[in-house]
Amino acid sequence: MMHSASSVIAESTNPNDLLPKPRTIEQTGIPSRLLESLLLKHLSQAIDLDVPHLSQSMALPGNLIDILAQKLKAEALVEVRSDLRIDKGIRYALTKKGMLFSQHELQRDGYLGPSPIPLSLYKKIVTSQSLNKESVTPKSLKEGLSDLILPEKLVGQLGPALNSGRAIFIYGLPGTGKTYVSRRLVRMFNSNVYIPHSVCIGHQILQVYDPIIHEKVSSTPATSAQSLRLDNGHDERLLLCKRPEVVVGGELTDKMFEVSYDIAHKINRAPLQMKANNGIFLIDDLGRQRVSVDTILNRWIVPLEEKIDYLAMASGEHFDIPFEQVLVFSSNIHPAKLADDAFLRRIGYKIEFEPISISDYQYLWQQQGLFHDLSIPSESLKHVIDTLHKNHNIPLLPCYPRDLVTMCRNQIDFFQLEKHITPSLIDSVWSSYFVDRAEHDVLGGTHG
Repeated sequence: MMHSASSVIAESTNPNDLLPKPRTIEQTGIPSRLLESLLLKHLSQAIDLDVPHLSQSMALPGNLIDILAQKLKAEALVEVRSDLRIDKGIRYALTKKGMLFSQHELQRDGYLGPSPIPLSLYKKIVTSQSLNKESVTPKSLKEGLSDLILPEKLVGQLGPALNSGRAIFIYGLPGTGKTYVSRRLVRMFNSNVYIPHSVCIGHQILQVYDPIIHEKVSSTPATSAQSLRLDNGHDERLLLCKRPEVVVGGELTDKMFEVSYDIAHKINRAPLQMKANNGIFLIDDLGRQRVSVDTILNRWIVPLEEKIDYLAMASGEHFDIPFEQVLVFSSNIHPAKLADDAFLRRIGYKIEFEPISISDYQYLWQQQGLFHDLSIPSESLKHVIDTLHKNHNIPLLPCYPRDLVTMCRNQIDFFQLEKHITPSLIDSVWSSYFVDRAEHDVLGGTHG
């Protein structure tokens, strides 16, 4: 007996067994009429198309393409053409009636891509690929962030926070590396996940896959003959991708959290948190968005509490999806100034990024010196720390070595100086980098 994809998803790690290709229209989980409409729209893009081409475009086995096409042929929407030029068998084309019908369908729903999966299957896939099924260890955390200097205190906070699956609030002075670290947290999870091209919501298609966010895992593309076989490969309506990472900052608006409708192309597109499922969703620079902080935070009360997000299509049809992602807030502002105690309780971990130690700061200077092929004598480092930082009361932030050494390199290249960073050279770039602190109450650099 053949099982549907949704019934075996948690029973195997072999992709061919995990998500088998559907063998019947019923096993696709999609209304036949919707698949017929999609086939008509694909046929409207060419004079005629053969089954291998349609199979690849719709991500369905060839036998299902034939079943759909024959039904449309019986309704006088599609006709069969034989290709006498080359032996490639049957080709399908739209009749005049079919052309009119396809244009009507494109006006109703402009989606023109692979076939969608049913919402029920999407929910099971997302749940089975939860980040909670993969653990972060101190070793994997340090290896994943090997290009960074992480104090042991930070390692002891970030690791358990990622394993908890709960939201994380990262805060601290600008330049402490909050964004830099946050954008690398997805490295901690080595497993890949399946992302659907689209999901069927009622009789509408919601586009989920976003090539900007979802990075496909390279694999050997199936040949046309392979894609026609029922026993070869997994359900092609799903793409194997790296775990997603969605990052938004000051450009964030509350509309990005809801299903959007592209009026020009007549396509429903998934909101950011749906694209971030099974990965990490970073809201950076919290407090600097055009929408109020309360609006942003209140949007997540139910998803964080119930692990379910409630959405609606532009047509008004409501549906819910799993909320399976690590939600990370990053801000230069203390969390107590941004949210009340009730919301902060829902965020499991509040992690402060602080200035680094003198030894770590010196190490970063030397690393940047090596990167730019510059020598940094010990007296120059002593001058930076004991004179400049102390006299100006500026904390040791990890962004400063990178920026200041780069500026020293700019000076050396311009004036054709020897490749040494001297105290006088540091003084010169220091005055260009930092504003007058007597006039401007700035605690850090210009970097978030």
